[in-house]
Amino acid sequence: MGILRTALYCRLSKDDMTQGDSESIKTQKAMLTQYAKEHGFLVVDVYVDDGWSGLNFDRPDFTRMLDDIEAGKIDVVITKDLSRLGRDHLKVGHFTEIYFPMKNVRYIAVNDCVDTANKNNDIAALKNVMNEFYSRDNSRKIRSSIRARAKAGLYRCPFAPLGYRKASDNHNKLVVDEETAWIVKKIFEYANAGMGLHKIAVAFREEQVPCPSWWQYTRGEKDYSKRFAVLSNKYEWSRGVIRGIIGNPVYLGHTIMCKHEIVFKVGHCKKTSDADRIRVDNTHAPLVSQDIFDGANAKILSRKRDTADNFVSPFSGLVKCGTCGKALGLRYWGKDRHRIYICCTYNRNTKACSDHRIFYDDLYDAVLADIQYHAQLAYEDRDKAVALAVKMNAKADKGKGNSSESKLKQAQKRYDEVTRLFDRLYEDSLSGRISSNNFTRLIDKYQSEQTQLLEQINTLERTMQEIKDTRQNAVQWADMMAEYAGIQELTVENLNLLIERIEVFDRTATESGAEQTIRICYRFGGYIGERCFRTKFLKWGGYRRKPAETQ
Repeated sequence: MGILRTALYCRLSKDDMTQGDSESIKTQKAMLTQYAKEHGFLVVDVYVDDGWSGLNFDRPDFTRMLDDIEAGKIDVVITKDLSRLGRDHLKVGHFTEIYFPMKNVRYIAVNDCVDTANKNNDIAALKNVMNEFYSRDNSRKIRSSIRARAKAGLYRCPFAPLGYRKASDNHNKLVVDEETAWIVKKIFEYANAGMGLHKIAVAFREEQVPCPSWWQYTRGEKDYSKRFAVLSNKYEWSRGVIRGIIGNPVYLGHTIMCKHEIVFKVGHCKKTSDADRIRVDNTHAPLVSQDIFDGANAKILSRKRDTADNFVSPFSGLVKCGTCGKALGLRYWGKDRHRIYICCTYNRNTKACSDHRIFYDDLYDAVLADIQYHAQLAYEDRDKAVALAVKMNAKADKGKGNSSESKLKQAQKRYDEVTRLFDRLYEDSLSGRISSNNFTRLIDKYQSEQTQLLEQINTLERTMQEIKDTRQNAVQWADMMAEYAGIQELTVENLNLLIERIEVFDRTATESGAEQTIRICYRFGGYIGERCFRTKFLKWGGYRRKPAETQ
């Protein structure tokens, strides 16, 4: 037999180093070199993959060794044991039982006494399975450790989100970054004002606001040297980045971890379900309030370009059907292509709802008139405006606050009585004055009543709190409206600041034509504004545009 050209292969993963289960690369080299010398093998090269998992077979030096095998440069491959070749029993089996024999390459695992030149290597299959089990068990332990740290509220991502930095004394804790926090607040401010993702990106470009990757680049966290070779790219914001910021609860002060996981053996990263993610509230200082966060997300989700001419209505996301509650979509109507709103439910299924159609211009005029009226009222007589808001909200709630206080006292009184009856029943049961059957029957009855009373008390307490908040909200609404006295134009910004929703009801036929009502729900004020339109039916069931008459 001639001299056998030999490859010595060494591997050490980070997991192995952590566990301390394997020898160092230096020891592997020494051991394999000594073995080759004792058995007369000619060492062609030593291939080393330091810090590579045994489940990954795309290792640099392992690939280089395979290339040399394909080139016919190697006759023997020697490793310390089977686990150094890999820990995936299917792939290791493929190399030892198929690939190496097919290439006339002899494989030796010294410590496992495996040599493909011998026929008695049955133990190799079992050892391969055990090696994979080690990796699987190790992966399970690491994943468990990661989830435990996540449940403790530790921030584990390699980079802090825009607006935050990692604390200097604790890299698992976020602290507000005063240098970039204003950018995040500006994004939420713009979104709450009704601006879409594209408009925010354009505004930031014009205002020359640096994007998140620029901050990472200048701080040495990521290498974006190619991207920022063109300096103007620092102001290029993508809609996806802005959407991610608006939807990220981290800006409420909450931490959500384990949003992705690596599939064992496959190595691919996949998103986890909401149920598998770990959320810990109040782990760091928030940058926005819950109201601002919810408002921004609602506005972004509701925005869309409705028409072919890219016209974006200032009412986008605000106009709802008064019957089904769904959005009204902006469409063109007639030869003159008037802009008109139609119920989206009706548009999909004419039997599910009626059209609720209303001309854009009619809606614009009525809403502007309503805002002008209430803004002037708040400016001239603040107390009267506050009283109106309280009155209209009480009317909308159908006077639910009138008797809530007395009902709450009655429910609390009855709850105390039932509690005393419980005590008396136990005393009667112990003294034998009541049978066990009656005791059980009465206990079930009183427990059921007590549960109902608790629910009633909680509901009434919430109602009383809402009534208490109504006055405070009415004052806030009046102060806000007074600032818009003399308003002459509706914009995305002022509409989204003043109004939460506009409900459009269907037309009703009258002798003088058709009547149509809209209700305006003001921010803080509630349902204060209500206006009625009169329009004329045409013979074919449509209706003709004419100046709206409002009441």
